[in-house]
Amino acid sequence: MSAFARHRRALLTASVLLTALGTTTVLPAATASAAPTVAAAKATPKPNPAGRYAGKAVAVGKDMVAVLRNDPKAGGPEAWIRAVPKNWRSGDPYMGRTLAKLDRGHVTAAQRGLSLRLVDPKGSKPALRVTGAKGGPRTYALPKVGTPDARGCTVITESFIGAGTVAVLSNGLSGPSAFFKDAGDGTRFAGVVNRAHPSLPKSAGFLAQIVDPNGAAPKLRTNMEGGGHPASTTPFPAPGCVK
Repeated sequence: MSAFARHRRALLTASVLLTALGTTTVLPAATASAAPTVAAAKATPKPNPAGRYAGKAVAVGKDMVAVLRNDPKAGGPEAWIRAVPKNWRSGDPYMGRTLAKLDRGHVTAAQRGLSLRLVDPKGSKPALRVTGAKGGPRTYALPKVGTPDARGCTVITESFIGAGTVAVLSNGLSGPSAFFKDAGDGTRFAGVVNRAHPSLPKSAGFLAQIVDPNGAAPKLRTNMEGGGHPASTTPFPAPGCVK
């Protein structure tokens, strides 16, 4: 075991991590349906149903994020208010417990002392207005119709990969990407892997490599134990929409 692995393992015991973290499925599963022919599948790619719950996530305070969407095919402007951990930062998974949903039929909500309002829900510039926070009222513009965020293209998951480390995996129109954080306090380290840089440098202290970064089913290959131990692979989530 490398010195890096011993240091990561010292943060939390393996038994606690495997129970508390594990590989997290953060989105509802799709209902099974009859399998299409190979030709039909190639001609008409099925969108990932997980994209229905994805979007542009912004922190609104009180350990909450608003997942903003603006897809006419899904009913127009929406703001899903979800609970997240205290150390949540942009780029982290955000599919926590749903606290409220604002749309054209329900434009106001109150959560954890904050007042939330969907303004101009039928106009050209819908936005989420948040009041009650210490910093004063804030307004968050919803994504423009036709943009990737509006349809929830980028889907994010996280997975425990050993030695006190969590990999945060995302996949969207720009391809797969992953960064790494401490499972205990959420501190990020070691850099990012993506299509442009599919492998971490040796100086990172552990193996992390995207397998088939330009393919339809990329995977993250990692080895936190050093030489002499088999690597593990974790599939990236499918994007919420296709080109």
